[in-house]
Amino acid sequence: MANKLEQRVWLITGANSGLGLAIASYVSSRGDKVIATVRSLDKFPRSLKDQGASPLVLDLMSPDDEIKLAAEKALQVHGHVDVLVNNAGWGIPSPWEEVDLNEVRAQFQTMFFGTIAFTQALLPHFRTRRTGYVLNVSSLGSFLQPPSWGAYCSAKAAMSAFTNSLHTEMKPFGVQVLDILPGYFPTPFMFTAGGKSTYKPSVVYTDPSQGYGGPESLHNYHREVGLLGDVGKLAERIFEVVTKTGMAEDLVMKEGQVYDWTMIPLGADTERAAKEKLVVMLDNINGTEALWRSVNMDPKAQKLVPKFTNSA
Repeated sequence: MANKLEQRVWLITGANSGLGLAIASYVSSRGDKVIATVRSLDKFPRSLKDQGASPLVLDLMSPDDEIKLAAEKALQVHGHVDVLVNNAGWGIPSPWEEVDLNEVRAQFQTMFFGTIAFTQALLPHFRTRRTGYVLNVSSLGSFLQPPSWGAYCSAKAAMSAFTNSLHTEMKPFGVQVLDILPGYFPTPFMFTAGGKSTYKPSVVYTDPSQGYGGPESLHNYHREVGLLGDVGKLAERIFEVVTKTGMAEDLVMKEGQVYDWTMIPLGADTERAAKEKLVVMLDNINGTEALWRSVNMDPKAQKLVPKFTNSA
């Protein structure tokens, strides 16, 4: 249990259920303070209220100015934020041919544009304090892109790209930016198709390899092979990453080697799925070597290309 001098302040988006709620609950149980964002106060979980967490209304579908105002209000709750967890997200499974483009835009607004607006408003705070964590909860799916989850995974992949770039920009200021990549966790997100009610199985793309069955087939597969994640354990691992304790104690340095991780995969399905994808990618690169080497400019021609000069 942290004493008052060691208490960190966590700002967690999408904390009303699933991973966000699990992280908020665990962090609170360890003595840290939590600011939990919800789309409306009636969605603020009673369990978090009982633990002393503070609610903050945030709708990432709102205009940028409203989102940034919510970030400013978050800083007023305890005077500072130590850990930002960008967790809010949703998705509706659908083949690309049939997906509603408005839903694609909405997913990107929540998990990419809205998240950037919220984070951007907090970056000066982290930078000037020269400390803190920004944890962006992406998905193992952003790396694998399974069929019928293309829109959701594309938005998460955009978040991962944002995270990797921000990691380098904030590193000189002592701020750690990490891409959290959960595998499959049987949360309410999956059983309600991302909390939406418009999900309908395809009548055209019905082969399992095309993603037929959406949430059902994904859940049943992971259940059958024994690769179901535990949200409580995920929350504990994330807390350990931030506090550099427990299983994450050696993530910074071990045997004199300094690590600079940009992503934290969480889920036993990482080994089977991600490692297989890496093998396929390497085979693809090696197999097309003749092609990608053939398009390099001739050395003599390269010398004729002018250098950029400072226009100032």
